[in-house]
Amino acid sequence: MPFEVWQLGLIDQAGYNGIRDEHIAAVVQEILKMPGGSVNEAVFRSACFRAGVDPGNFRQSDLNRLQQVLDQY
Repeated sequence: MPFEVWQLGLIDQAGYNGIRDEHIAAVVQEILKMPGGSVNEAVFRSACFRAGVDPGNFRQSDLNRLQQVLDQY
């Protein structure tokens, strides 16, 4: 059964085709909206869900890139 176009868009948005810079930027923006200064797993997962990105799709290299972006703030 082939996917509908809108389904493919949601799959891509959730990061199932790989985490890209726009996914990381969306998660960073959600993290920056949250109170507190540290990021733990609960904050990360919450930010991912709020951004519509599946946190399970992040590899270590993606988390490293996320940390680099967060370090700029």
